[in-house]
Formats: sequence, C-alpha cells, structure tokens
Amino acid sequence: MRIAVLPNDIHLRGRTFDARIALFEPNAANAIGSVGTQVATQAIRKLRRSSPPHAWDLTALSMAVIASDRLVNRADTSADGWSRILNVTVAVTAPDVWNGLRPIVERMLRFLTGDIWTIEFVGGGVQPAPASRGMDGRPETCVSLLSGGLDSLIGAIDLQADGIETPLFVSNRVRGDCSKQISFASAVGARSRILTLNHNARTGAAHPEISQRPRSLAFIAFAVLAATALDRYQEGDRVTVYVPENGFISLNVPLTSLRSGSLSTRTTHPIFMSLMQELLDSLGLRVHLENPYGHKTKGEMMAECGDKPLLEQHAPRSMSCGRSGRINRHCGQCLPCLVRRAAFLHHTGRLEGDTTVPPYMKPSPPDAFAQPAYRCYDDVMQCLEAIDTVDRRGPRRWIGASITAGKVPEAEPYRAVAVRGLMEIKSFLHSVGLV
Repeated sequence: MRIAVLPNDIHLRGRTFDARIALFEPNAANAIGSVGTQVATQAIRKLRRSSPPHAWDLTALSMAVIASDRLVNRADTSADGWSRILNVTVAVTAPDVWNGLRPIVERMLRFLTGDIWTIEFVGGGVQPAPASRGMDGRPETCVSLLSGGLDSLIGAIDLQADGIETPLFVSNRVRGDCSKQISFASAVGARSRILTLNHNARTGAAHPEISQRPRSLAFIAFAVLAATALDRYQEGDRVTVYVPENGFISLNVPLTSLRSGSLSTRTTHPIFMSLMQELLDSLGLRVHLENPYGHKTKGEMMAECGDKPLLEQHAPRSMSCGRSGRINRHCGQCLPCLVRRAAFLHHTGRLEGDTTVPPYMKPSPPDAFAQPAYRCYDDVMQCLEAIDTVDRRGPRRWIGASITAGKVPEAEPYRAVAVRGLMEIKSFLHSVGLV
C-alpha cells in the first residue's frame, strides 16, 4: 500500500497514493487523516526552544510509521496473516541525507514490526520555530522515558536515588496512563521536569490495526527532541536517553516455535537499539540510548530498586498489561501480566504481596489459577511449554537462534537473563498450582 504522510501544502506532481495523511497538522480535504497534530506546539511550549532539524525529521518518520501501521490492517492486506508490504513517503527537511540512510531505516522497521517497509523521503518537512518568548535554560542532564509502567517507574526512582543525574522525563501520553506518568514524576520530585506528548494518529480506517508494534518509536523520537533541547546538548556534549525495561521482555525470546517474536514489543531489543543508535550517529545527533536493565529480570529490578518504600507505595498503580490500551486495567493473563505477577512474587515472596489496583481481571482470587479454564489462556500455555522445554531439554533448546553472538553482543548474559526471567514465571505458576 502506498501512503503519503506530508504537510497539507506539499504537493507531489505526477504522484498517486492509496492514502494521504496530514503531518503535524489537522487534515485538509486531500488527506484521510492526521498524525502528530499537537506535537510541535506542545513540545515548543514545554521545552521553550526548538530541536535540531534531524530530530524533527526523526519525529516525522516515527509519526509516519505509526500512522501507516494504524491505517493498514494485517488481516485485510497480509498474505501470511502478519507481514505487510508498506510503501511510505514522508516529508523531512533533509531528504538527501535521509534517503542515503534508507537501508538502516528500513532494516530497523522490519525488525521492529515484522513488515516489509519501503520509505521514501521528500522535501518540505517541518522545522518549528522556537518559542516566541525566547530560550529558557534546560539544565537537565539526561532524559529518561516514563511510561506509567513498572519498569520506567523503577528507572525514575533509581535515577533519583543515585542523585548523579537530573533527568527530564518524557512520556507518550495515552488514555489511562497520563495521570500515572505525572504522579510518578511528582513522586520522584520531578513534577516540573516531564514532557508529555501524543502522536494522536487518526487515519479514518474502518478497521484499524490494533497491534501497534511501532508505537514506542514515538517515545524514542520525543526523547530525542527533548535531549537535543537540553543545555548540555546545545553546549556540544552527548546526552543519554535512558530506556528502562527488563531484559526478559526486551529480548522477546519466542515462548514456542509457533509464537512470532514480533507478537511482543521489540523497541528495547539489543538489535533494535543498535540500529537506532546507528541511525542517530549517522545523523550526527549526539544522543546515546541506554537500557540500564538489559541484564536484569523484572523481579530483580524490583528487589534491587534504590528506594523500596517509594517503589512499594507507587508500584501497585503502575501499568504492565499488553492489552491495557483496550481495557484500561490488567487482564492478568497476557505475557506482560505474567511477568509482572512473577516479579511481585520474586520481590515480596508471597502472592498476596501483589497489591495491583484495580485487581487483575482474570483469574481472581489467586486460587482461581488452578481452575482448568486458566490453562486455556494462550500465553499461560506457551509459558508452560517453554518451561517444559527448558526443564527437559535445556535453555539452549528453548532460546535457539534468538540469542546468538552473531545477533546480540554479549550473548551469554542475555541468555542468562532470558532463562532467569522464565524461571520467575515458573515460580509464579508453581505458586498457583500450574507447575
């Protein structure tokens, strides 16, 4: 499918597209939808300065990818039920530079979503002007993502406990998470140091794609906007963007041979992080991406948190569920929920130590886990199969080619955290009578 994501006033003569989406502004008559309509005004208002052109071009790319993904339903267009062929044209300020980087961009997107992407960059991109009141100082020393999830909450608490950095927190504002994001920033003394933005993709699709594999691209793009606006960056230094996520979820080892790896997020996978870093470096953007928890499980993150009383006060309200965007609470049965429940057990040593609010939808109370119906939940059954494979045939048989020295640097520590994460889930399933 050929999709153009452009400002309304950009017209490409002799070109036809299956769909056109307005970039950074409401759609006019020639577009079916829009994306990023308020990003520029909100970012400038909060940061009080504009970021470099390449940072805005990266944001334009992320908006185009998210809108295109939302527009094209896999079930309607994919020959194999998963992979789509997407041809996207996006406006940037430096098309020659970006077209030279197409191989990196397309490889990165294919790894992230499992689709075949062809990206064409054309001129006419947006470079917002600085705020009219001039440039205020941005003395923060780093950027850290704050999603409203448990991992990013721990990341924020640890940064505060270390006391070395002064982070600017960046959030991708979504339904149900915004209040958590602001509350968590306030809890670590950073109420005035949070930037919340929203891609606000509206495509008009009758049956939009709901998997949202590339949604976290917006997080990273917004973080790069923020990082490049800091005093430290504009004085010529390199700025770190912390992307806190436990290694088990980051690695996304398929639980079984029938489970595609891209059924779960890949935004913090070492391969994706490496490709994104290569892109940033090629653009001359002095931003370093770092996941400080890549070799830790979620349970280890909780147990080793730098301020446990603060964590225990706020962790119950954090969000981990893979379906939260649709149900606005924890389902209790998807893989991210199982990882969360296992982490609470690892941290507290008892099932009752998980005081998540509101309670998980299924199964509740804890003794309901033992009911035969719970064995029918796909993620539970696949976890049980993965555990059985490790127990009977060893970790290497389960991990297979997902983590090799040729794919992932420092492969052995990553293999180790994958197994420890699975064993945390095993302990949880044992506690509820399923192992």
